[in-house]
Amino acid sequence: MASTSKLSKIAKNEYVYSIITKFITFVVGIIQSVVVARYLGAELKGVNTYITSITSIGAIVITLGMHQAYPYFRKKYGKDAIYQDFVSLIMLIYIIYISIGVSLAIFLPVSFKMKAVFVLIPLLGYSRVVSYIALIERPNLRNTWWMVISIADIVYVALLWLLIERSVFWAISIILFADLLKCVVYTAMLKVIPNIHKGLAKMAVELGKFGFFPMLALLMTTLNYRLDVLMLHQYDYISDSMIGVYSLGLSLSDKIVMIPDTLKGVLVSKLAKGAGSSEVAKVCRIGLFASMFLCGVIILLGKLAIKVLYGEEYNGAYSIVIITSLGVLAVSYFKLIAQYNIVNRKQILNVVMLSIAIIVDVVLNLLLIPLWGIEGAAVATSIGNLVCGVVFIVYFSSHNNIKIREMIILQKSDIKQLKSILKKK
Repeated sequence: MASTSKLSKIAKNEYVYSIITKFITFVVGIIQSVVVARYLGAELKGVNTYITSITSIGAIVITLGMHQAYPYFRKKYGKDAIYQDFVSLIMLIYIIYISIGVSLAIFLPVSFKMKAVFVLIPLLGYSRVVSYIALIERPNLRNTWWMVISIADIVYVALLWLLIERSVFWAISIILFADLLKCVVYTAMLKVIPNIHKGLAKMAVELGKFGFFPMLALLMTTLNYRLDVLMLHQYDYISDSMIGVYSLGLSLSDKIVMIPDTLKGVLVSKLAKGAGSSEVAKVCRIGLFASMFLCGVIILLGKLAIKVLYGEEYNGAYSIVIITSLGVLAVSYFKLIAQYNIVNRKQILNVVMLSIAIIVDVVLNLLLIPLWGIEGAAVATSIGNLVCGVVFIVYFSSHNNIKIREMIILQKSDIKQLKSILKKK
């Protein structure tokens, strides 16, 4: 009974449950990335990464930040007043988007890759929106399904590896598979039968006005991750296989902020329900501590892991991991503080502060890619991320009367809370 009670307490704490599920997802994600890298090879992985970069940017633009407006309006009006209409509106918009995307793919005389992009953009956009709403309303169930879908994704790619010769078509199908499952599962989880009426037009305008700047902020964030890949693709001497190696290194270093990334989702849920700046500071320092631990593990074991798991053709990815790790640590602060700004309708600040980091990133990429190739892009990305994190920390600290050390150093209260969660009744 005591053991059951302890597990029940852990499961009820959304932060702890989120970390546990994210850790499992992390392990599953590593396995998935190994299977994908082995199946596609460095060249097709570079193609896969380039298409993913384009579709990620397109999915953000067509969404117009409406899903990011949801926590603010939920907090302001209450779930009962907005939930049904919001989900109905999203479903209507994306039915239109998907119809347009499929029509463009069928009738425009473009390459197969571009046809895939037309279809993928609205599907990935819808997946992003319903996943976000599910995270706000039912974070534990959403995180559980995220893990299940990740495992299903591994099985799918493993079957491709065993049964089907690799090609661009199957590389694109890998991009589609998990997000298509998320579209289905999270739509079912929301349990909304669309109710289309004239009032949705007014809501669309209001959400669009609110969401425009969060959309720009999210777009800039994605550009901060994807811009280097798009810029590398413009240089003739940078091959698809080199981009594949670079993208693997970047994805591994991104695992450093696995825990802040999952805490971000639960934090949004709590902020939408009334939590304040002290909650953000607590999550920031816990996230940094966890990220530093993961950073040490990845740096220590990364070189051997890349060689053994991914193969000799990806050996160059380790240098990318080393170069980008410091900047990735700083990104965790942006991820968390930006959510606080959005919920408190300060989304324009996110755009302004991210603009600084993007400008630094672009300028350094232009200067360093011709000199050092993919390592130059890694240096530019790392410095851009570091600037981004510092700007957000300084702003949040100065405007909320919270000392910077309270956002960096673990407090006794954090340790006590963890002990209270784990101890028996």
